[in-house]
Amino acid sequence: MKLEDRHHVEKKFHDKAAKLSRADFYAWNVLNAADKYAYALLGDLEGKVLLDLGCGVGHHAIRFAERGACVYAIDLSAEMVERAARQVQESGFEEQVKVFQMSAEELQFANETFDLVFGHSILHHTELSLTRAEVHRVLKSGGTAIFLEPLGHNPAINLFRKLTPWRRTPTEKPLRFEDVLFFAEPFSAVRHREFYLLALASFALLPFKSKRVFQWALNALSGCDEVLFSRWPALGRYAWVIVFEVTK
Repeated sequence: MKLEDRHHVEKKFHDKAAKLSRADFYAWNVLNAADKYAYALLGDLEGKVLLDLGCGVGHHAIRFAERGACVYAIDLSAEMVERAARQVQESGFEEQVKVFQMSAEELQFANETFDLVFGHSILHHTELSLTRAEVHRVLKSGGTAIFLEPLGHNPAINLFRKLTPWRRTPTEKPLRFEDVLFFAEPFSAVRHREFYLLALASFALLPFKSKRVFQWALNALSGCDEVLFSRWPALGRYAWVIVFEVTK
């Protein structure tokens, strides 16, 4: 598929999504453990210049500004950019956060502009080879990029994806371990950590509509996952989410 065709599909889907209020399981903070780990990898943000790749409605950009970063937030969707800019204005961080409509494959920034790049559930929507080259180009020497992405190895998760096509774009593709290694090739170092395997069983509690019970089970089983992955790292490929960091 041509890049412009892919962008057309992604824009249309996310322009529509930007107008909706999320009311599914994501609204119950199901990614908290992975999010906290990804945020911790960023380290001290005071005075750092950070690119928020695929910023969505701007939640992450504002959090980074609160920690002292100068943030450039981009998204392919015009509607997402509009919502993000409004959120930034309402938060009072207009001086620290600049929002642009832009694709990850064609970044309009000079070489070695950023100390850090952050992407939350964005790479699997993009052409990896092009995005990899652009992230590497705009990162300063010694800079790091942190990404949180869905993995594509677990048969049960893949079945759920097939049964719920309306939840995603036809152009997106969850990452496989070889995709992570491919993305890391131009960089000097990579490290990764996986989340949510046994913890997926907590989703069976969603029909009971008890956020407290669901989150208790999710947190307890996430702790079991930590032990599982530390003893048998190969099982990490069957997790739902990977957080990985690359250093230039």
